[in-house]
Amino acid sequence: MGASNLMVYVPPILFNIVALTFLCLWRARVISSWHWAAGFAQTALGFVLSTFSTHPMFDAFSSGMVFIGAAYCYGSGLLSHFDVPNCRLARRSLIAVYTPVLAYLVFVEQSLVWQLFLTDAAFALLLGIAVVTVALRASRYIDIGLVAASMIVVFDSVLRTVFFTFFTESSNDLGDFANSAYNLAVHVSTITVCMIFPFTALGAIASAAIDSHRSDAEKDHLTTLPNRRGFEKAIERKFGSNTPYGVALIFDIDHFKQVNDTYGHATGDRAIVMLADVLRQTVGTSGYSARAGGEEFIAYLPNASLKAAMTIGNLVRVSFEHGDWASLGIDRAFTVSCGLAAVLEEPQGLHRAFGLADHALYAAKSSGRNKVVSSQQFRTPTTTQPSTPQQRRPPTRLVAGQ
Repeated sequence: MGASNLMVYVPPILFNIVALTFLCLWRARVISSWHWAAGFAQTALGFVLSTFSTHPMFDAFSSGMVFIGAAYCYGSGLLSHFDVPNCRLARRSLIAVYTPVLAYLVFVEQSLVWQLFLTDAAFALLLGIAVVTVALRASRYIDIGLVAASMIVVFDSVLRTVFFTFFTESSNDLGDFANSAYNLAVHVSTITVCMIFPFTALGAIASAAIDSHRSDAEKDHLTTLPNRRGFEKAIERKFGSNTPYGVALIFDIDHFKQVNDTYGHATGDRAIVMLADVLRQTVGTSGYSARAGGEEFIAYLPNASLKAAMTIGNLVRVSFEHGDWASLGIDRAFTVSCGLAAVLEEPQGLHRAFGLADHALYAAKSSGRNKVVSSQQFRTPTTTQPSTPQQRRPPTRLVAGQ
């Protein structure tokens, strides 16, 4: 069997393997879109229909529809991956125009040259719409690679159809496609250049799945704020081990047990979400905030003064107290206490600051609650301890085990 005969089997086999891989990823809920699997499966089917002839007109029309369906699915996969509007109306309108024109060229004109020109041009345009839409959304290197690979597929279709339509003398007989130079060119470009596309797509989707898993592991799912781990990682990614001067804050809802005991745990959860929303709006992008666990939240304000942090702490306290408690089914306002301490530029500076802030929080609780207390306002107690275990609260630790 010659090399050219062997070559015709390669694209359908490769694309079927890729399609099955994407199907398994979709079934395993690693990816949310089935369009990748459908697109590569249609591409494999298109190669089978166009290469292993049954009837020339049937082959030409069915393969044309299958390839345009593949382009639609590839575009849907790209749009879904980058989480952008799906441009469904524009892309489906293009298919609606393409279909009767294809039928006319195949069944009336019976023109191989113009059927191939139409299919390649429509394929490039349909996929190109998606590529242009997502191009500016690609920020990770692998996503930029996916956009580049998609562009290569578009350019391959455009250059091939222009070359064979306007610069070569090709047979116009539908029955001559299987043995045409065009068919050989499609197989060669698919095996050499266009296979970059499916493997780049696999890499981009696998990378996105890993990032999503990491994000889930670093997020508190009740409030959508970072959890303690996400808080630490975000600061580490930004500053490394050189945490700058700033202020560490700890917030704790006062008498939270009463909320749960009186109004139920669902209402308690909504109160926690309310405080998270206040922190998100108040700290914003100028600092870092997280749910440390239970009703306790932590924040870090880099390059902030104690005075500025006291203002922010009081803004959180007042905003929480005057929140819409009635919407939660609570007929009284609950409050929050806050302790804060300066973060020094030294090893373990942030950890030490949270230790001091925790003592400041205890001082706020023991002096009446609904207060913001700085560690500079008191001496860290060394001998005085709460009288009962219920009154004690363990120091908040930034890193578990420290």
